[in-house]
Amino acid sequence: DRLDARSLSADVGVLLVHAVNPWGMAWWRRQNESNVDLNRNWRRDEISPPRNEAYAELHPIACPDALDLPDVADMLVAASALVAERGLAWVRDGITVGQYEHADGLHFGGERTEESNRVLEAIVAEHLAGVERALVVDLHTGHGPRGQITLLSDAPLGSDQDDFFRRHFPSATVEATADNPDATTGLKVGQIANGIRESLVGAECWSTSLEVGTSRDQEQLAATYQEQWVHRRGDRTRPEHAAAVWAYRCCFTPDDPEWESTALEQGARQLDDALVAIGA
Repeated sequence: DRLDARSLSADVGVLLVHAVNPWGMAWWRRQNESNVDLNRNWRRDEISPPRNEAYAELHPIACPDALDLPDVADMLVAASALVAERGLAWVRDGITVGQYEHADGLHFGGERTEESNRVLEAIVAEHLAGVERALVVDLHTGHGPRGQITLLSDAPLGSDQDDFFRRHFPSATVEATADNPDATTGLKVGQIANGIRESLVGAECWSTSLEVGTSRDQEQLAATYQEQWVHRRGDRTRPEHAAAVWAYRCCFTPDDPEWESTALEQGARQLDDALVAIGA
């Protein structure tokens, strides 16, 4: 609504793609209709991702075969024991970086390229063919302090990409996730923003997952744990199960007018900065 195309330089265009995962948006799920995390699935047909050894060990804890809605406390006790034994990064990355063996598990990257990503790739091929410079911004919520913007960049500190985001997005926190001992998230396979960047052969291109922070990691883990069980074994018409789904939804889109207002204001600022950055 705010963008006036006449204000853009003649050689600058903006491509907006909304709701890459329409099924997930309709059902308040990060995953699609096949329980695939599309942000671990880009060009899945062409890659043989590494085995996530940590997740193989974590799966029984994260996705128990309980007959009733499992108690979050039991999961946290087991996870805390593994944190004490293996370290926080081992548990965190084991859960979040993506896995390709447990189709009913967390952050499943799929056995093939999902249709939504095929559609998105076709859109990119049609509209971005021949571009000389490109900036890919994949909008997300969840990671980082509540209401704050974090730009995740799968490049090392001091790299051209890291420098680009720090120069052009002064109001955001920029986190380099490669070769960075202080990174709060690990490198992932099959991400959409990086996949689009790599597909624009010959273009000068930068890519980021832009995160609007929502809730603490432990809250997200607890909500994800119960929602995943409801998806696998539960019944959304039962009040207790519906409450678990709602809690999960609120972890990633808080039912909070103040958060929503801040997210819209901060997000719009980043998109304005993106226009300046790519048009410079």
